[in-house]
Amino acid sequence: MINQLLQNKYEVQKQLGKNPGRKTLLAKDLETEELVVVKLLNFDIDFDWQDLKLFEREAQILEELSYPAIPKYLDSFKVDSDNSKGFGLVQTYIPAKSLEEHLQSGRTFNEAEVKQIGKALLEVLNYLHSRQPAVIHRDIKPSNILLGSRSGNHVGDVYLVDFGSVKTTAQQQGGTMTVVGTYGYMAQEQFGVRAVPASDLYSLGATLIYLVTGSHPADLLGDEMVIEFEESVNLSSDFVNWLKWMTQTSLKKRPISAEVALKELENPTVIQSKLVVSKPKGSNIQLRKQKDELEILIPPKGLTLSVVISYFVLFLPTIFIMWVVCGLSYEAITSTTFMDTVGYIVCIVLSLPFLSVISNIWRKIIFTIFGYTCLLINQNTIQWRYEIFGLKCFKSRPISRSGIYKLEIVDRTIDNDYKQEPKHLVELIVATATSSYELTNFASNKGKFWQFKIQTPTFTSPEIDWLAQELSDFLDLPISRDSVRRLG
Repeated sequence: MINQLLQNKYEVQKQLGKNPGRKTLLAKDLETEELVVVKLLNFDIDFDWQDLKLFEREAQILEELSYPAIPKYLDSFKVDSDNSKGFGLVQTYIPAKSLEEHLQSGRTFNEAEVKQIGKALLEVLNYLHSRQPAVIHRDIKPSNILLGSRSGNHVGDVYLVDFGSVKTTAQQQGGTMTVVGTYGYMAQEQFGVRAVPASDLYSLGATLIYLVTGSHPADLLGDEMVIEFEESVNLSSDFVNWLKWMTQTSLKKRPISAEVALKELENPTVIQSKLVVSKPKGSNIQLRKQKDELEILIPPKGLTLSVVISYFVLFLPTIFIMWVVCGLSYEAITSTTFMDTVGYIVCIVLSLPFLSVISNIWRKIIFTIFGYTCLLINQNTIQWRYEIFGLKCFKSRPISRSGIYKLEIVDRTIDNDYKQEPKHLVELIVATATSSYELTNFASNKGKFWQFKIQTPTFTSPEIDWLAQELSDFLDLPISRDSVRRLG
């Protein structure tokens, strides 16, 4: 097709791309002497009427758009020749390579550059999504993003191209939809033949993850179709959290708009409060969630070294005291004099507190090995519950659920003059008017069980973030954070 003249005006210079039934050409406008991009839709054996709908929609929407980072609509025409029949769409030509081409050529992008690209594209999306009705691109990916030449610390001008999958929210409400997009960059709702502005945000997040990892997002999908990339990048925690926020599988957990996402990228706050944090790998915590009940079941620690030492330390005193009690009991029974019997009984009574203490300690050890701790919240109450061998042994006093007013993560750094390294303590607090329920990364004594204190189970920081989000969703409470640094 080189040098072919289209519409007696556009002289074909070269072919830029080809798909079934479609061609993208670089041409010269003989009237203006400017280079333009011509998209051709051919009525050939590969023709699909759905392609015609998309083609007409692209032309219609591009004609209505005016933004520096989006190709301008210039012309459209019918193709009716002996060799070809179809339609043509003419746009401005942008002399820049795609992000995909940059990556294939070996170029890498640092965090600052990726943020620049993200900001530029969010500004484009804010323009598209703010229109009435909102315009949804539906196919954001590295090959549809052009990047101009680098200038100093500036990554280069960014352009969003190929509106062949574009749709408005008004068009979506009526008629049927076809699944469009590219696997790995498509939000989950698009597979259900639904696209919303937040679908573009997911695609943008997946694209930026591709830039920082060099891996296709489809290759990074983990459990529940979540893109797992944290371990393969060296990025700031704020930016990692922002990318995770953008690529949440749940629509409710993504930014509500490109404007909000842009503000968060420019001035990070505590994004963790907006995230759906997946269950950390290797966690043994069980989460049972129903409409009106949430149960966090924490398994026992099992047989640890400290428990083994406790067993050893307690074994001999227990045997000795039991031997003494049994011996005294026998002597009391077989004694022939009243005074001797009374003396033996007194000795037995005096040894009972020691038996009680040892008994309580043994129960604590057994609970550590076999006991489950459960935080139970139903539609009416919140309480701790303790179980051994599936038997409910003890429940804390229930507190009215309506009294829960705050969900807070407290991050404490305790400096100790006598230790070189400070302690880093993290607590998740469910606060009520009369009490609080704490999940922490350090052990403390909370609650009573058979008249002895139960040591609260410990959690890792990722587990606390995960449980905080689950509790936030269930209780419909925001997560507040407080950082404290004090001397021990």
